[in-house]
Parts: sequence; structure tokens; C-alpha cells
Amino acid sequence: MLGVALGMVFGVARLLDSSPAPTDNPTAQPAAATVGSPTAGETSAGATTTPQAQPAGGEQVAKKGKKSRPTRTKTPLAVPTGPCSDSDVKVSPSVEGDPIAGLDVTFALTLTTLESPACTWTVSPDTVVLKLTSGSDRIWSTQDCPAAVSRQDVVVRKDHATTVRVTWSGQRSDVDCSRTTQWAQPGYYFATAAALGAEPESRQFQLLSPPRPTITPTPTVKPKKGKRD
Repeated sequence: MLGVALGMVFGVARLLDSSPAPTDNPTAQPAAATVGSPTAGETSAGATTTPQAQPAGGEQVAKKGKKSRPTRTKTPLAVPTGPCSDSDVKVSPSVEGDPIAGLDVTFALTLTTLESPACTWTVSPDTVVLKLTSGSDRIWSTQDCPAAVSRQDVVVRKDHATTVRVTWSGQRSDVDCSRTTQWAQPGYYFATAAALGAEPESRQFQLLSPPRPTITPTPTVKPKKGKRD
């Protein structure tokens, strides 16, 4: 009996001292890994890590949270190769600001080409015309008042507009462009512009009524009654 008991004790001690059996799962980790100095590419827990790539040429890594700004490249303007043909110039009129009856009105004439990438053109009363109408009523024209168009040499491009300005006095025009004609009344008008020999462009605009002056009544001061003795 003593021998049997010693045998059982010896067998239990061997069972408790035995190492765990190897497993077929390659990702399983031991329950108690030995802590030691990690080798290159490994953490202290035995997990493999990927070394971080370093920037080439000693460049510094951008700080977290900051985005690099993209570089904007300006497209160079087309270089004129010769003079413009009048029929190739498109003139589009538009009124600037809020025009008021009885005051000067400025029009912006936007110049672009239809075919040529870029060309030179002389703006003058002989090459461009601006006309204002109300229905069939002809109100004003640069053909009557040629001094409204300043002579200037410009470059006209297909993809980049050039702007010149023409000022209208706000009055009707006659063949002498006199300053004694009637003022145009508030209402809707059409501005039509074109290079001579080209298709005209029209835009509608409104001529506003002048603001009414604010009249502040003068307070009446009543004389004080004299005191009786």
C-alpha cells in the first residue's frame, strides 16, 4: 500500500510539472511569455511591428493636423499675334452700380474675341458703338456723342475679357450732342453695343428715380410771456 501511495504522489507531481502541449494555431500566444530584451522589429510582448519609413533627404515630417497648401499655377495669357478683325470682336454692355435719372451713368463694355486667341484692337468712335433705346424710341448714341468713347489700344482675348467704359450724361442725344436736351425719365431701357461689322449685344437696365430729399421741419419757438409786476 505504501508503494502504491508513493507511486500516486509521484505521478501527480509529474502532471503538475509538465509543460503545455504545443498547439496548431500559429497566432496563439503563450499565457505567460518570458519578458526579455526585444529584438529588432519586436515589442516587449513579442508582437512584430513594422518600422516607420523615414523621409528621404532629411526632410521633416509635417506636424499632425496641418495640411500642406497646394501650389496654384497661373495660366499665362495668350500673346496677341496681330490686329483684330472688327467682326471677331464681341462687345457686351452692362451698367455699373444703380443708375439714377438726372445723373451720369457709366457702362462697362466687355470685349472678347470669337475666334482669335488674342489680338490687338483700337477702341474708338469709329470701331464701337453704344446705343440706348426705350421701345422704338432712340434715347442716346455714341454716334451722336463720339467724345464719350475714349480712343485706346487694347488687347482682346478669347478666354480673358477686357473692359472699357463709356459714360452717358443721362440726357437724350441729338446730332450735335447738345447739353440742352431733355433728361431721360426713370424706367426700363435697353443698352445695345457692337463692334462695327459685328453682331450687337443688348442688355436691359433700369433707370431709378432720384431719392426724395428729407425735409426736417423747423420747430416753431413760441415767445415767452412776460412776467407782470
